[in-house]
Amino acid sequence: MTDGMWKRSDDWIGTEVDGSFVMVNVESGKYVALNETAHAVWDALETAHNVAGLSAYLGERFEVEAAEDFAGQVQRTLETMREMGLILHAQ
Repeated sequence: MTDGMWKRSDDWIGTEVDGSFVMVNVESGKYVALNETAHAVWDALETAHNVAGLSAYLGERFEVEAAEDFAGQVQRTLETMREMGLILHAQ
């Protein structure tokens, strides 16, 4: 995966349910529950971001001093979310 810009897929909607963030694909009916980090990524992708921007955002949100140190984890999370169809490359 290259470090391009990422955005949400319009096919998914989500809401808080009993402390979890649950999402449903409006086309297929498939659903997933996001952990806190994936939920934060989803929130951030309301506008398109790249890995560096997401790493900085998440570092600030979770009070991590060296956000660049977990850019690889952010990239893996994005790849998983892409594979699930939750996000896609921004045009």
